[in-house]
Amino acid sequence: MANIPVNSTAILIKGGLSITGSFAGFSVLPNSSTTPQGQVAHFLGLKDANGASLMGSGSSLFFTAGQTYPIYVTSASLDATSANVLFYN
Repeated sequence: MANIPVNSTAILIKGGLSITGSFAGFSVLPNSSTTPQGQVAHFLGLKDANGASLMGSGSSLFFTAGQTYPIYVTSASLDATSANVLFYN
């Protein structure tokens, strides 16, 4: 039988909120009637495992909904129009 990784901890962040911690990646959730905001994750801030910013000053990053991104993250800030994002470790 195959070994299937299990994410023991996952934290849902809604648009307009921020998070800090140590995360192995994130999934951008598609919108629905209960989460009608954007079709993309709109990050205003995103730092990698070393605490280095993954974006330039005053810029934004966009990630497509319905996808999982295995990017080590220590902090992130979402725009209020962003889709919900599930961070896991």
